[in-house]
Amino acid sequence: MPAKTPKPFPIQMEVEFLDRLSEPVRDGKAKSVSDIIRAALGRYDFTDVLVMHPAQLQISVRLPVEIRRQLKKTARSKHTSVGHLVRAAVEAYLPELEALPAPAEAVARPKPRKRRKKKR
Repeated sequence: MPAKTPKPFPIQMEVEFLDRLSEPVRDGKAKSVSDIIRAALGRYDFTDVLVMHPAQLQISVRLPVEIRRQLKKTARSKHTSVGHLVRAAVEAYLPELEALPAPAEAVARPKPRKRRKKKR
């Protein structure tokens, strides 16, 4: 019975990191990017691995049905998440919003702060 060749295993990586992995291949220090990854995984000790996740919160936003439908459709066609699309749209909009002058009443009087009752 012949040995089976391993199936491709998809991994998402940042473009900058992939460029960094390609340098040793171009310099002739490694056969391929896959070879670098296999060697690194073969010798890495995962027992004390520390994974950093940026803090995230889930929020709810009331959206019209058509915008929801468009977000889902676009996320599927672009192979990304709805959150990424929302973030891209908001990041494109924020400079425009930040360029607007602040309303006069918001500048003139700040919101009053709630005071805590003193314990007796």
